[in-house]
Amino acid sequence: MMTGILMWGVMLLACGLVITTLTACGRDDDPAANGIDDLAYLKQRIAADGSLVYGVQLGTDTKDIVNRPVATVAEAQAEFYKLLSGGSAHQGLSIAADGTITCCLTTANGKPQGTITYRASQSETIYYCAEVTFSTEVRAATGISCLRYILYDRWPEEGNGFLKDILDGIKK
Repeated sequence: MMTGILMWGVMLLACGLVITTLTACGRDDDPAANGIDDLAYLKQRIAADGSLVYGVQLGTDTKDIVNRPVATVAEAQAEFYKLLSGGSAHQGLSIAADGTITCCLTTANGKPQGTITYRASQSETIYYCAEVTFSTEVRAATGISCLRYILYDRWPEEGNGFLKDILDGIKK
C-alpha cells in the first residue's frame, strides 16, 4: 500500500516537472519582448478610423507633421509617455545626457519595429517646445514623421499667437 502511494507521488512529481518544463520552453524569454505590439499601440493612440485624433496639422507644416497644444514642457513629456505601452516604464526607453528620450518599439515577441525620439526644444525662436521624431519604419506605418508639442500661448490662432507675429514681422 505504501509503495503504491509513493509511486503515485513520484509520478505526480514527474508530471509536474514535465509540465513546468514544457510551459517554460513555450514562453518567449527575450527580455525585449513585452507582449504588446508597440507600433499598433502607437497607431491606436494617434489615429482612429484613418483620422488624426491626437493633434492637428497646421497650414505652415507638411502633412506628415502633427501638432498638439500643451501647457508646459513637462506636460509634453507626459504626453509622449502616453504614446508608449507601459508609459515611462517601457522596456525600450533610453535617456541621453541631454534629456533626449529614445524608445525602441517592438512586436509582442520582441522583434524591432523602429524608434521614436523625444527632444525638448532649447530654442526661443522655434514655435514648438518639444518634438517627437519617428524612424523610417514608424513613419511608413503611421504616415507621420513627427509630433510637435506647442505651448498654448504660442498656438496659432486667428488674430493672435506666434503665426500672427511671424506674419507681422514679414510685412514690416
